[in-house]
Parts: sequence; structure tokens; C-alpha cells
Amino acid sequence: MLSALDSKVRWVLWGLAAEFAYLAIVGTSILPPRSLLRLRLARVVTPEMVSYLAVRIGGDVPDVLANSMLGMRLGGVPRCELLSDVLPELYRLCLVLKTRGREPLYKVMSDVVMPLAISASAAGFEEGDVLLTSYRAVVTRRDRDVAAVMKYFRRWYVAARF
Repeated sequence: MLSALDSKVRWVLWGLAAEFAYLAIVGTSILPPRSLLRLRLARVVTPEMVSYLAVRIGGDVPDVLANSMLGMRLGGVPRCELLSDVLPELYRLCLVLKTRGREPLYKVMSDVVMPLAISASAAGFEEGDVLLTSYRAVVTRRDRDVAAVMKYFRRWYVAARF
């Protein structure tokens, strides 16, 4: 189960980073038709993923570990109040998922992407750094940020994906 969640987290992080890289390279804000950003937040960032990140980050806190293990097994978000002491960004992600989980990801993108990327980086996923760089390239549209994104993606990969 943990390896499946691990690969799902990596897939979501890499997919979102690729979509932001596409938007930055092409220089558009129009979303592709089959974009992850068009899906509901709770379908992309699942409650099990938040619980898994909580286990990886705050596994040494017994309350967080027990609550997050239950969340992974039962498919729910851990108690957000427990996460505020572990990592504030994970706490924010948990709250956004609980309150705005039915909205499309592009509507809550500014509240989700930064906490998700920082939490994933704290959990040891390199893809969190890639997501953060890609998101910054879309938001700032600076040549330096787009060049940094191009280190992770080749132009043909981003164009072929969409």
C-alpha cells in the first residue's frame, strides 16, 4: 500500500510540474483539455496522499502517526489540528482539501500548489522541488525560471504530453 501511495504522490507531483512547465514554455494561461488542473482537487490530491505525507514528515509524533495511518487505510484526511505542529504547510493543505475539495484545481491552485510542493520536499520527494520551480516559472514568467524548468523537461516531452 505504501509503495502505491509513493508512486501516486510522485505521479501527481510530476504531472502538475509538467503542466506548469507547458504553461510557462508556451506562455499561455489556457489549460489543455485533459489537464489535471481541470479535475476536482480531491481527485488529484487525495486524502490518502495527505495522510501519507503526514506519516513521512511527522512519523515520530505518535498522535500524527496513528491518525495518519488510519487516514491512509480508511481513505480520509487526518485531523488537521494535529498537523499544525508538524508542518504548517501540510496543515494548510489539509484545510484546503477539507473545505474546498470539490472545486477544480485551477480555482484553488494558489492555495494548494505551494503547500503541496513544500510538504513533498519536506517528505523527501525531489518532485516537490520540480513542482515549485515550474509553478514559479508560470507565475513570474521570467526567463531564468523558464530556463530552470527546462533543465527538468525537454521541449518535446512537454509538447508531446499535451
